[in-house]
Amino acid sequence: MKAKRSRHSDNHRQAGFTLLEMMIAIGIFAMIGLASNSVLSTVMKNDEATKEFSIRLKALQQGFGIIERDLGQMVARTQRGLDGERTTTVFQTGDNMLDSETEALVFFRLGWLNPDGMLPRGSLQSVSYVVQEGRLERWYYPYPEPEIGAEPLKSLIIKDVISIEYSFFVGDKWERKVDASQLPLGIAMKLEIEGLGIIERRFLLPKGGGDAAASNGDNNDDNGSNDNTDNDNDTDGSSTGEDG
Repeated sequence: MKAKRSRHSDNHRQAGFTLLEMMIAIGIFAMIGLASNSVLSTVMKNDEATKEFSIRLKALQQGFGIIERDLGQMVARTQRGLDGERTTTVFQTGDNMLDSETEALVFFRLGWLNPDGMLPRGSLQSVSYVVQEGRLERWYYPYPEPEIGAEPLKSLIIKDVISIEYSFFVGDKWERKVDASQLPLGIAMKLEIEGLGIIERRFLLPKGGGDAAASNGDNNDDNGSNDNTDNDNDTDGSSTGEDG
């Protein structure tokens, strides 16, 4: 009788879990839960980082698209100095220009749309690329030769810019410093962007852009009456705003 009770008692004890076994099981499940939560958190962070990078990449591509359109219609036209005489350079680049934090680029381009000639201007546009507060901005004026003190219209091209270096393809090689009296065959932009590192893009310029002497006469018509020295101040606008 005692033997039967003993076997019954042993079977009863073997049918359940001890407190230690329960604690171990709970600990294992807790570790699995923490690991799963860590994996999920990592996946969510990676997804957010991927989305943010995708947004930045899209904005970067749009910015380079604007630059490509500008440089693709770059034209060899000299600027008019304060004395009314034209300079010998068809573009300008360098530090300490237009209060830019890094190298700036100034040039003329054609193809500025003016449907049905509704606006009192030609298709010629003066464009400047300037970096201020880490923002690469596109500046332009309503007229190629604005009056002194006129504010440019500005639009954001690329943000978080640390530095820019321009190079020019002349002959068969890239040069940092070139004769600006004629257009190079191409322009390279090396940008250092926060969080993305160094990015370099090269742009092909229009063939047959020529030099200043050959192109100024052809481009005068695109400037409308603004190319007439006596009428410069009468035709220049003074509107300001944000380029959309």
